Amino acid sequence: MKNLFLVASVLLYFSNFSFAQTPDVTAQKSETRFGVKAALIFSNFVGDDAGDTKTLTSFSGGFFGTFKLGQKLYLQPEILYSLQGARQNLIIEGTNVKAELRTNYVTIPIMLKYYFVNDFSLEAGPYIGFLTSAKVKFASPFGSGTENIDEIFKSTDFGLGLGFNYDATDNVFLNARYSFGLTQIGDAESDNNVKNSVIQFALGIRF
Repeated sequence: MKNLFLVASVLLYFSNFSFAQTPDVTAQKSETRFGVKAALIFSNFVGDDAGDTKTLTSFSGGFFGTFKLGQKLYLQPEILYSLQGARQNLIIEGTNVKAELRTNYVTIPIMLKYYFVNDFSLEAGPYIGFLTSAKVKFASPFGSGTENIDEIFKSTDFGLGLGFNYDATDNVFLNARYSFGLTQIGDAESDNNVKNSVIQFALGIRF
């Protein structure tokens, strides 16, 4: 019986020692890193006046920096070029028309990242987007074309982003993020309630 208690005590001691030696990966992460990221995005318009729009699949990409604020807390500003918009099927004078509305932005998110367990982190923060172009591409049985429609959009967009990250390695991470506009994107003379909605799945590389 004494030997049994002795073995149990030894096993308990080494078990506690092993857990105590498990490294906290977040404590070992570098304080400042820079990198690039590219994303597959699914964008759409939302709001009472958005109409029956459908998701547009496109891409975004750019640069970021990561700055350590605490053991598990990081600030990550980014500058991205984002190809956004929406699709819509219309009937004009009895004719089916397929339309793609493409709004391209230079977007600057400022994300706060919190590592809740080793390589997994949550993120949240605001973004501001600067419109670079807005075009509508249409196709019908009678022809197709593209028109510039910059004048019907505001030059800036403001919203929030919420996301999740997984550090696959010290240099490579995966990101999923949902960004939603807080301001309507139509020009100042428009009272329409239409905002941006973007889901992205990104791959990031730190240098």
